[in-house]
Amino acid sequence: MFRMVEVISSSDRGFSEAVRQAVEGVIQSGEKAHFFEVIEQRGAVRDGKFKEFQVKVKVAVEDTTAQP
Repeated sequence: MFRMVEVISSSDRGFSEAVRQAVEGVIQSGEKAHFFEVIEQRGAVRDGKFKEFQVKVKVAVEDTTAQP
């Protein structure tokens, strides 16, 4: 069984980097991740330049509390 963990992340390098940081953060917290889904993408522009790429990601992790 899986449970979905929702994570928000940002990067100044791009959407892919923001997603990578989100999923790696879940893994580093000790969760066993299996797949992810990008729910939202948005960004910020300052002085005509890309400033920040933001994502909301759902990550499927093993649910160790689930009963068979």
